[in-house]
Amino acid sequence: MALDSYSDISRYVLSRAGEETDGTSKWAADATDSGIEAWREFVTRHPWLCLRKSPPGAMLTVAPVTTLTLTIAAAGESVAATLSAIYATSLVGRKIRPSGKAWAARITAHVAGTNALTLDAAPETVTAGTASTIFQDEYDLASDLGLFVDGIWTQDGSFIALKGEEWMKVRYSDPPSAGWPAKYFCRLTRRRVRFSTYPEAAERCDYPYNYEPADPSGSGDLAIDGHLRPAFAEKWLELVFQFKEDKRQVEAFQRGEQKIRRAIVYEGRLLRGLGTLSSEMEEAPYG
Repeated sequence: MALDSYSDISRYVLSRAGEETDGTSKWAADATDSGIEAWREFVTRHPWLCLRKSPPGAMLTVAPVTTLTLTIAAAGESVAATLSAIYATSLVGRKIRPSGKAWAARITAHVAGTNALTLDAAPETVTAGTASTIFQDEYDLASDLGLFVDGIWTQDGSFIALKGEEWMKVRYSDPPSAGWPAKYFCRLTRRRVRFSTYPEAAERCDYPYNYEPADPSGSGDLAIDGHLRPAFAEKWLELVFQFKEDKRQVEAFQRGEQKIRRAIVYEGRLLRGLGTLSSEMEEAPYG
């Protein structure tokens, strides 16, 4: 059996567990559930090279808007604000900083082609005609973003390093200042990031990353390479034995761990080759 697909490995695992492979086994449903559990554990166990996105992710920053003035009639949460003119595209997700103020508010509602805004919170009123800067320092990246390979690369080859959110908050003011390329960025959610300084123009960036594949099913080839599939199959078998309270679980666990360790060694060789000049240690994701 080639172990190329989810269906192949399912039949292999049930056969190794001494069960029928035609769907009549009383453990068939549990085997399906354990297969998904094993898959999710396996693909997040190591940054497997086969899960590196090609081409890498790409994004565009947006330039700040400095030509509009701001009015806020009343302080508070979820407050209404007015710009001096309409703006053609939606400003939701950007931040606005009134001139001379030490705070910025998030724009939570704006309809393209209008001048009315809703801000998340404003600590004071802002008189009509106050200059403002509308900027964006937070961006949503690819929906399947898993681990960053290293960081974000700007169009001129500058590198923006990944840091923790707390580290960023301690060292960089909020509201941030303008400046590009930013030195650092952090993750706010699975796919949303914030830069240490906001860009002053539209800029292109690349971000190499490992994606998180969908749960497998059916007879299509798995997302993982062939040399990883026996290790995945062994981890799946271990969980089936666990469901069955079969004492062979320990042996399957040991075999699975051994196969994973060997796969990680091979992955390192894939990344660094066999030559002495390129076989330096690779830094792990997140440092």
